[in-house]
Amino acid sequence: MQSSFMKEITMDAAKQVALGKGIKDKNLSELAPFFSAIKEDLDTKYRGVILHLEDEAANTFSHQELVNAPELISSFFGELLVQNEKGDKVIMVYDRDRLGSMYQGARYHQTREGGSIHTDNVNIPEIWNYLFLSCIEPAQVGGENILVDGVAVHKTLKEKYPKALAVLEDNFTWEMRGVSDSLYEAPIITYDENGLPLFRHLRPYMESAHVKANKPLSFEQLYAIDVLDAVTNSSEYQMRYRMRKGDILITRDAQVLHGRTCFSDAIEAVTYDDYIQGKGAILKRTMERLWIK
Repeated sequence: MQSSFMKEITMDAAKQVALGKGIKDKNLSELAPFFSAIKEDLDTKYRGVILHLEDEAANTFSHQELVNAPELISSFFGELLVQNEKGDKVIMVYDRDRLGSMYQGARYHQTREGGSIHTDNVNIPEIWNYLFLSCIEPAQVGGENILVDGVAVHKTLKEKYPKALAVLEDNFTWEMRGVSDSLYEAPIITYDENGLPLFRHLRPYMESAHVKANKPLSFEQLYAIDVLDAVTNSSEYQMRYRMRKGDILITRDAQVLHGRTCFSDAIEAVTYDDYIQGKGAILKRTMERLWIK
């Protein structure tokens, strides 16, 4: 994997042993310097990291151990945020229904849909820092992760499409889908204290919010979103990577937009809950998602 905005890190054998022991003990203090260094890289050099185990080592971890690892690791990065109306801070990402769709009200993580390059920071108004996405099991086919350099996208918008950028810096309406029935107003692009762009984008959610608010998107707004989607879907800004079992993707969510290609699970694949209860031998594509501030 080669990218100017992402870094790949493979845990060595000693760290993998420490990780396994730490998961069992629910204490990863032995790996504190390692994860602190990753956080420092994210804050100073890169906007995303893919952390993975060696292929053979990944199979020495049970699915349940892989499920338990991200929450323990997240403690080195900040505080977990609530992701739904139930108050859950860790969400399983898998296809609930082959016919499910964001355009019919489902959340992205509940479908097998691809496309819709986005940030996760659309369901709640507050800005937060890191997205964790860990791979418990990849899909039988498809499900390639698409990672987009938001800083490079912004540079292109500023240089080539300033009219679109100006509109993207104004307020749009958003729904807090899955968290509450509330709507709120916020721009698609804002800036941090260093002048770097911060993105908030998931087009189906925003379009739905404008319908609910009875505020049709203007021609200028549609133009600006179309430009943004065209740029973020251009290969020159993207890095593609199919996550493997045990991988953990950590990004600065507002600066690394992401998506995936559509996928299909095996016809006999089951959910994680059914799998650990012995109700099936093949696990669906299952990711675990955490939002951290």
